Amino acid sequence: MNLRERRMGRTNVMVTELGLGAMDTPQVEEGAETLHQALDLGINFVDTARDYQGSEYLIGQVISATEHKDLCIGSKTFHRTKDGSQYDVDRSLRTIGVDVIDLYQLHDVSTQSAWDQVMQERGALEGLQIARIRGLIRYIGISSHSLEVLEQAITCGEFDTVMVEYSAFFPQTRQLISMAKERDVGVIVMRPLGGSGRMSSIRSRIASGYEGTLTPAMLLRYVLSNRDVSVAIPGARFPSRVRENVDVASKYQPLTEAEKHDCEREAGLLY
Repeated sequence: MNLRERRMGRTNVMVTELGLGAMDTPQVEEGAETLHQALDLGINFVDTARDYQGSEYLIGQVISATEHKDLCIGSKTFHRTKDGSQYDVDRSLRTIGVDVIDLYQLHDVSTQSAWDQVMQERGALEGLQIARIRGLIRYIGISSHSLEVLEQAITCGEFDTVMVEYSAFFPQTRQLISMAKERDVGVIVMRPLGGSGRMSSIRSRIASGYEGTLTPAMLLRYVLSNRDVSVAIPGARFPSRVRENVDVASKYQPLTEAEKHDCEREAGLLY
């Protein structure tokens, strides 16, 4: 299976357009197998965070036993201060067992007050900038669920990447994604399938005989059809989910505008 790659904005890093969100991967016995499966099938971008219990440790254990030298790891800090973000970078390096982390992000900066905190003097951004000068991280990103904060992050010039929610359930970020592309800011899409709760509902409907548009494959195609997205990171606990996603991403055709609208309409009817 050959996954296509996209350039992650001004970082110039080429990442597979399908990545792996590793937040919940360590929560099952098959977690290590799931991560191995992702790497073996060609995924080269894995997302984690200091606050994802066991995730950085699992990634470190798996990559120490493999030869996947081109793996791009993105982690995050919830700290809002200069000292706190530097502390988290040091912990991540020790936990994963690497000398440098490709991408380090400010985590869930989703209110104006949180934005003001991280951007002020001695805020968390300053800590990541120092970590970059020290050669501990290569690029700086931010994740947010606020459209207003994301616009500020895209236009301020300080961030190499933004992590946004985008799916048929949440198409509101489409314009911001285009704006990021124009400014050469990489775009990482979280919850491309709508989140685990919606996925459970969709899979239950399919098992009960549903034959409509709203399927995991169509939802993934919806996001990957947007060429301004750098990488989509659906979460996966089990190897079978990774295989399903890779199968779709390796041979999909972009959705037509009519198919996109149909997905959005069906998504709006789910809940």
